[in-house]
Amino acid sequence: MSPVPPVSPVQLSGSWKLDAAASQVDPAAGLAGLIGAGAPPMLFITQPRNGTLVIESPINEGHARIFHPGGKTQTPAGQGGTISMTSQWAGNTLTGEGTVANASGAVAAVKEAYAISADGKVLTIEVTTTSPEAKNSSLKYVRIDSVGPCESWPTPCKR
Repeated sequence: MSPVPPVSPVQLSGSWKLDAAASQVDPAAGLAGLIGAGAPPMLFITQPRNGTLVIESPINEGHARIFHPGGKTQTPAGQGGTISMTSQWAGNTLTGEGTVANASGAVAAVKEAYAISADGKVLTIEVTTTSPEAKNSSLKYVRIDSVGPCESWPTPCKR
């Protein structure tokens, strides 16, 4: 019998748009694997019942990160790089810690903490990385109900 996955105390699932005015973004302390540097303009989070979290960005329609609270995951980060994270719930915050390695083999420690406001409308992500010195970002995303017409997406549709 497989172990029961940790139960999430909150739901982070949904579509989120970066509030650039409320965020402090250091390009060196961004969401590795979801954008080349800094913060993606939108995040799409899926949170199935098995405890896994899938976080995607609209950049190149294929960037995604996976968190499995209580376990370790490794996902692509950039061209030829990887990010390896161990994650867990601490109260209402999902914290992931690990390393990001680029294609040349350079490795940096990274810590990300995902927390949602009491009303469920704001997702705050605190990112700390060493590259080689400590860098920090505080990213604020607001929940959205529409991603707009496909012509406005990072890679627009063609009709």
